[in-house]
Amino acid sequence: MLVLGFILSPLYWALRNYIPGFHNTQASGLGYFSWRLLDYGIDLLVAAYFARTETLASFWRAFGLDRKPSNYVWFGVVAALGIRTFGVIVHSHGWSRGVGGVYDLDGFNSTSGPERYLFLAPMLLLAPLFEEVINRGFLYEAFRGSFSVVVSTLFIIGWTAVNHWSYYSVSWIAALDLSLLTIVQCYLREKSDSLWDCIFCHLTYNWSLLFLSNSYY
Repeated sequence: MLVLGFILSPLYWALRNYIPGFHNTQASGLGYFSWRLLDYGIDLLVAAYFARTETLASFWRAFGLDRKPSNYVWFGVVAALGIRTFGVIVHSHGWSRGVGGVYDLDGFNSTSGPERYLFLAPMLLLAPLFEEVINRGFLYEAFRGSFSVVVSTLFIIGWTAVNHWSYYSVSWIAALDLSLLTIVQCYLREKSDSLWDCIFCHLTYNWSLLFLSNSYY
């Protein structure tokens, strides 16, 4: 996954800087949604390949999507809201800076018409679904095949930091909140054989951002 990131990042940079009009594709809701979907889709195909899934049924079974949420899902929802609330309190008291404007929300607020909702779809739908399948459904389970719960969780925290470096590098509370959320999600994956617990936890955390100032994160 890291190698794939190193390959795609310079490719994306080259497209954005040398292909006329490419950068403007993300200025529209449809363009932004399409590129985010493509990005997540590539990562998901890599995960599906290394998980040795050959059919849709085996994919759902391997990633824990064929089971209903367990009772732990409520712990995940409450924990996500608690982590978000803690971050809001710290930020509102000026103890830590926020990350700044979130591109999804900026695009939504600056665009009119139905297309504006496509700016929100990556944050509210694609990220919870794809990131949980990749991070908890595949990577965490892969690490657990060789390492303890603690070590595997630390690996996933590191992976989260790499993929959310724009958050980790500017705000300690954003870094702490995302790390705590990752710990909760790994705990849910450990306790439940259903990935939907992690997905609903992630959904709750991301959707709660709609009710906060865009100067937060």
